[in-house]
Amino acid sequence: MKYSFKAWSQDTTYRDLLETWARADRQEVWDAMWLNDHLYPPKSPPDRPIMEAWSLMAAMAAVTSRIRFGVMVTANTFRHPSVLAKMATTIDHISDGRLNLGIGAGWHEGEHTALGIRLPPLKERFDRLDETFAIVHGLMTEEVFDFAGRHHTLKDAHFEPKPVQKPRPPFVVGGAGMKRTIPLAARWADHWNYPDYVYDPDDFAVKLARLSEACAEIGRDPGEIEVSVQFRSDGDVAEVLERADAYEEIGADHLLVSLVPPADAEAPDRIAEALGNR
Repeated sequence: MKYSFKAWSQDTTYRDLLETWARADRQEVWDAMWLNDHLYPPKSPPDRPIMEAWSLMAAMAAVTSRIRFGVMVTANTFRHPSVLAKMATTIDHISDGRLNLGIGAGWHEGEHTALGIRLPPLKERFDRLDETFAIVHGLMTEEVFDFAGRHHTLKDAHFEPKPVQKPRPPFVVGGAGMKRTIPLAARWADHWNYPDYVYDPDDFAVKLARLSEACAEIGRDPGEIEVSVQFRSDGDVAEVLERADAYEEIGADHLLVSLVPPADAEAPDRIAEALGNR
């Protein structure tokens, strides 16, 4: 089983994050580190400090050498898909091919309203997300790319350099919606992340079965998709071990520990030690 953790860019400083990344890069237990993509704190008053995720990822790429990393997940409403593709490719080069490319539909109404960013209706957000995956994939894998969608049009688009990772960085889809998210993961994801908002292994089993069903509908092998479970943690080691056991038994390949701010700076070290002895 793989293990990773999310260090939120909220209620912290760049220097503290830098130290967390450096320590995790030295600990073989951790496969990856993640950030969340918000411009307002998602679960705190809006005046709490928070830093922008993709800027931080460029720094993360430059100061680490082993560990993989990504945003779980990028808000598709913040960036045009062609710009996002260029950002991702640049960071893939900075890191020598360690980027995981997570993209989601976007949801935080408060940050969109306050900062003047349009948050489309839910159906449109998922339609746009599907187009984003198609555009990013096409730009990264085709010599010249054309795209004619409902929301985006690209014509004779050249895109160089291509990513270090071939054919492109792994696509990560996060969420457990039966109607849109899981079918989207079946189509595009190299990695599907189930968000454990309330500890419920039975629900995970249902959603994992839905992923297999959605893959069968389009003729894809579900074994091609890495499956992770993400849950919020205050650093309780016993809780992490309990969930690792439960979700691995059901079929998870990967446990993602999201350390809710203000996080204990030593929590990744304690958890890594426990997982290493598991």
